[in-house]
Formats: sequence, structure tokens, C-alpha cells
Amino acid sequence: MSRTTLQRKLTLLFGIIIVAVVLAVGGITVYESRKMLIEQARRTGVALAGNIAAAASNDFFNYNYIGLEQKAEEAAREPEVAYVILYDKEGQVAAYSGQGSADLPDSPDPLSAETTGTLQIFVLDGFIKGYGGRGLDILVPVTVAGTAARWGSVRLGLKLDRIYRRMSLLSWIVFALCLVGVFSGWAASALFTKRITIPLENLVGAAVSVSEGDYDTRIEVETGDEVQELADNFNWMTQELKKQRANLEENLDEIGRLKHFSDLVILSITNGLITMDRDGNIAAFNRMAEKILNTSAEKALGKSPNQVWGDTDAVSVMASLLQDEDSAGEVRLRWPAKDGGHRILEMGTAVIRESDGRAVGHIVLFSDLTEKKELEDRVKRADRLAALGTLAAGLAHEIKNPLTAIRTFVQLMPERHERPDFLEKFNRTVPRELDRVNNLLEDLLDLVRTPTLNISRVHVADCVGHVLETLEPEIEKRGVVVDLAIDADIQPVSADAEYLSRAIFNIVLNAVQAMPQGGTLGISSEVRNVPGEEKTVLINISDDGFGILEEHLDQIFNPFFTDKEGGTGLGLAVTNKIIEDQDGSITVRSERGKGTDFTISLPVFHTR
Repeated sequence: MSRTTLQRKLTLLFGIIIVAVVLAVGGITVYESRKMLIEQARRTGVALAGNIAAAASNDFFNYNYIGLEQKAEEAAREPEVAYVILYDKEGQVAAYSGQGSADLPDSPDPLSAETTGTLQIFVLDGFIKGYGGRGLDILVPVTVAGTAARWGSVRLGLKLDRIYRRMSLLSWIVFALCLVGVFSGWAASALFTKRITIPLENLVGAAVSVSEGDYDTRIEVETGDEVQELADNFNWMTQELKKQRANLEENLDEIGRLKHFSDLVILSITNGLITMDRDGNIAAFNRMAEKILNTSAEKALGKSPNQVWGDTDAVSVMASLLQDEDSAGEVRLRWPAKDGGHRILEMGTAVIRESDGRAVGHIVLFSDLTEKKELEDRVKRADRLAALGTLAAGLAHEIKNPLTAIRTFVQLMPERHERPDFLEKFNRTVPRELDRVNNLLEDLLDLVRTPTLNISRVHVADCVGHVLETLEPEIEKRGVVVDLAIDADIQPVSADAEYLSRAIFNIVLNAVQAMPQGGTLGISSEVRNVPGEEKTVLINISDDGFGILEEHLDQIFNPFFTDKEGGTGLGLAVTNKIIEDQDGSITVRSERGKGTDFTISLPVFHTR
């Protein structure tokens, strides 16, 4: 659909205004001119009739009708006079210039009594009888000097054909002038609008060229007005745009190089990397993340972690890290593996912020520690094997006494086998010493070998209950009071129930044995949930017994170290290994003479 140009609109508008103004001026001119000519004719006719009345006043006074007839005929000779009628004071025709004329009536009508009874002048505009055209019918009273009476009337018919011809000519002249004015004005408006619109059209064309990328476009306008100022500003704007575009292209090239470099960094990084936008959806997902998390980038991009991996405990740990926008966090967690097991991941998060400090997203960095942990386990096993010599020495020392007793009984057996008291002592001592050796070897094997753990959902309250039930005779024997504060509804831990019970058993037994005169055995639990760390359950076991010397605290988990009479030094070493094998930890605080506190930390069970 074509548009009407601004030049056409302005030309049409100015043309309409000019036509309206010219027509208004012409119409007013014609109207005022006609009004002026008619008024001039009226004054002329009244003056002429007045002159006839003045000249005929004596004839009216002397009743000289012949003189009146002569004056009527003389006045009628004027070319503008159609007729002259003189009336006496009774309103009867005294003289008439149209007597015998074929165009005028032979006997005009007399005047009415109302007309003859007033000195008023009457002027009527209309068709004149016997003339066939428009004219003025003028009636002027005749008075005689020195008297106030009306002696007669002069009726004059004044022709207006010459005046109407002048008015017609004037109308044509005015019409011609109006046409000239209209066309001249229209032409002038066209030139004026062209002077305005052509630079504007050039400006529009230049704007289109600039929008298409031609920043060398210039507009040359020398009008000396606002249009030239607009053109100069446009030229300045195009030069600025050209500079800005050059800077923008340079910046885009630099951004492209930086993006390419950052993409290479992200792709080459040996850790998994995920970036998330402010809505919590994944925006970037590198190749190492695909490998570690066993998830393709195509599946992950644009979705939240819950949509990709479901509402698992691992995702919940990640979400808890992401919710803390005030600080970065780092945690270890278990991630489901292809083979149905799990991999150990170390995950850290950081907040992406704008220059004004507003958080706009998160970075999640994580690494697979599974192989590292396996290597650490192998190193631990190697360390244990390296310490085998020390263990062997300790073992030899511990086994020597029971073997010596067994050897003595065996040597005396040939000589005393028939003695009942010897046999009774033999049957009591030898099995006991053999059990002692066997238990020692079992503890040693537990310390050096990697157990097959059945990791499952374990309730701490159940394990503690079993241990207290087993040790109940020993507890009652020593007069120990148990202060139990285990929440039955506390979250379950990820552990092997049998091994966990054994570890708790060893610590509780040591605590009971440390209070031979009685005391208080405290057992409590709590959930530890620190932002940026994996949620764990803490099991605290305390006593108010002998306590441990400060210089012995860093040795109590070493095999064959003990400050307890009759102890083997393997109990706490085995306990520590059991807890570490289940991704837990054990700490100890003690003060000599006041008691000891053991704290076991185990991860909360994760739903896979």
C-alpha cells in the first residue's frame, strides 16, 4: 500500500488554505464593492431627485404644470433616468416624463395618503416598469422655502444596468485575480514544501542507507535553518555510529577470542564443571562432567539438577550448597555409578556475581576421587604391610606367654597324664591360652585385611542397644550408670551394622573398664549439617574414668599400643579401621583423671 508523501500533504494543506483565503478575500471584495456601488447609486439618485424637487418647488407653489412638465422631460433625458413623475400635494400626477412612451404606462398610479402625509424619502430596489431591468424607485418630497408643508413629490426611476455591468466586470476581475492568487499561492506552497521536504526525504533515504550498514552516507543541506541543523546532526550521528560500530566489531572480535579460549579451558579442564543460571537451570556442562556424572550435555542443558537426576540425596546436597549465596562450599558425596555401585566425588560451588554484587548464577566444580581413594586405600594397606615387622614383634611378644604355658603342659603330659589334678588344670589352661592366641590372630587379621562390607541403612539406636545388652553384666558388675541420649528418630547412617556394632562395642568396653569403681557412661547422638559439607551423624561415647595421658593420645590407634594392664593394643586400632572403611572418622578428647570422650562420625544414608 503506497503512502502519501509529506510534500503532497503539505502542498495540499497549503493549497486548501490559500484557496480558502483567496475565495474569502474575493467574496468580501465583490460584496463590499457591490454594496458601495449600490449606495453610491442611491445617493446619486436621491441627489438628482432632490435637485429636481428644488428646481420645481416654485412651479409647485405657483401651480405651473407646464413648467413641471418641462422639468420632468428635461430630467428624463439623463441616460440613467428611466422616468420622472411629479405629484402634487394631494398625490395626483402633475407631470410625467413617460407620456406617449410605448415602454412606460400612460397614467401612473397616484400616491397613497400615507406617502403624501410625510416628508420622508423612500428608496426601493427592484424591477422598474417599462424598463425591464433592475433599478431604484426614489420618492423625494417637495418643499417651499419658508414653509413646512409638503407641496408635492418627485418620483425618480434610476437605472442600475450600468452599475450591474460594472459589478459583473468587477466580479470577473476579482475571479481572475483569485485564480491567479490560487495558482500563484499553490505554486509558492509547492516550492516552500519542496524546500522543506526534499531535505527530509534525503534524510529518510540516508537513514535507510545507514540502517543497511552504509555509514559513509552524508546529507548536504544549505538552508540555514533547523533543517540544516538536523542534517548536520545526522551527519555527526553517522560518524559516531561508524566509530561505535568499529569499536563494537573490535570488542566482538576480542570477546570471540576470549570465548574461544574459555571454551578451550572448560573443555580441557580435568575436573567436571557445571554453570547454572539465576533460575537454577544448567547453562554449561563440560565433557569431563559428562564422563564423571554419566550424563550427556544434551540431556542436562537447560534443566535443573532435579529434572536431570531426580530428587536424590546427592542432588539435595548439591542444592544445599547452591542455596548459600554468601560463601562457597565444598563437600564429598557419593554418586551412582554405571555398575550399580557408587563413585566418591568432591564437589565445590561458587557464586557468579555481577560487578554490583548481584548473584546471577553458580559454578559447580567437582572431581572424581574414587581412584584416588582406592589408591589411598592401597597406600594404607602398604603402610600396614610395612608395619608388619612391628606387628610381628608385638605379636610374638603377645603369643609367647600362652605358647610357653602350652609347651610346659605338653612337656609334662607324659609324666603326669595319669594325675587327675594335672589333667584338670591342663583342660582348663590350654584351651584358654589357645583361645587367647586365636582372638589375637583374628584381631590382627581384621587390622590388615580389607573386609567385605554390607553397606546399608543402619539405625544407630539399634547398634547401641545391642552393645549395651551384651555388656550389661559387666556394666552392672562395675556399678556403672548409663546416660543414654540416642534419638530413636535420628536419620539412619550409611554403614555395615555388624562392623559398626563391633566398633561401638570396643569403645564402650574400654569406657566401662576405665571405671572399676563405677561412674557414668554417656552415649548420645546428633546430626551435623554444616553448609558446604556432607550431612553426618555423630555418636558420642564418654566416661569419667582414668583418662589418657596427653602424650599417648596420638598413639592410641596404633597396633599393640596400650596402657591397660592385660591389653593387646589392637582394639582401638581395629575400631579406627572399621570406621574409616565406612567413610567415617573417629576423634578422641581426654584429660587424665577426668575421663575420655570418643566421637564417631558417619555419613547419613543416601538413597540411590
